[in-house]
Amino acid sequence: MENLISIVVPAHNEEKNLGEFIGQAAAAVKKITNDFEIIIVDDGSTDGSLAVLKQQKVKFTQLKIIRMRRRCGQTAAIMAGFELAKGKIVVVLDADLQQDPADIAKLIKPIIDDQAEVVSGRRQKRKHSIFIKLIASFERWFNRIFLGIKLYDTAVSPNAYKRIVLTDLNLYGEMHRFLVPILFWRGWRIVEVPVAHYPRKFGQSKYKATKAVGGFLDLLIVKFWQDFSSRPIRLFGTIGLWLMLIGGLIGLEEAARKLIFHLSIYNRTLPLLAAFLAIVGIQFLILGILADIMVRIYYQNKPEDLVEKIIE
Repeated sequence: MENLISIVVPAHNEEKNLGEFIGQAAAAVKKITNDFEIIIVDDGSTDGSLAVLKQQKVKFTQLKIIRMRRRCGQTAAIMAGFELAKGKIVVVLDADLQQDPADIAKLIKPIIDDQAEVVSGRRQKRKHSIFIKLIASFERWFNRIFLGIKLYDTAVSPNAYKRIVLTDLNLYGEMHRFLVPILFWRGWRIVEVPVAHYPRKFGQSKYKATKAVGGFLDLLIVKFWQDFSSRPIRLFGTIGLWLMLIGGLIGLEEAARKLIFHLSIYNRTLPLLAAFLAIVGIQFLILGILADIMVRIYYQNKPEDLVEKIIE
């Protein structure tokens, strides 16, 4: 168990790919060690994926199957796999055969050599559509400019992670796509290694424009989480104080106009603006306090249990 390697694979409707993938993955890891486990997370598949997995379970004793109660998304599937994984090193791959299991050795080497805790696979000559490539290019630029991450490819797979970096990790939504930046912010060493990328043989890509939009919104959440997750009052409180200060200065100016210079403020909008800014500022302060309370409750509660069954 000390040198166990865990392969976590989220899958949705990959019936035609799973058999070949599991065979390739097992063969690749056996060249490294016989102490491994392959964890396939069936994310509510509606095809024959579960039946294929049960058949493969007979062939490969190292195979473990997680069946989600419904389609929960890649983030929830990966988190379920992380929770079950017991390996010292955890590798995440896709089941669509676009990634080469033979690259596992390349991915785990920097961790074994103590050069990094996270290894990000840089996909070479990606076999995606032009649309996906454009989205990926924009995401890469946005990651570098907005998040300060200078890695070329920050996708969650194909990657390798030292077990310790996954401790106390809680992802949601489409946050799996920013796991590498999150770990970077936590101070872990990250290196990139080139990996192969192939065209999809069977099935269709699950990546859609709506996911890209959702991903960018999640990116904003990641940035907020990076800077203000533990104390949101610092963001909302700062905004509230500035609004109150501006409102107060405008109010003082209008008061001086009326009381000192005896000028009329009748029909002037600045007094209303001062009151409005002060009220909004107070609301931001209250919002910051409530957000602080919600964050504390969030850290105290466990995520929803979405696993239907585990077959070991």
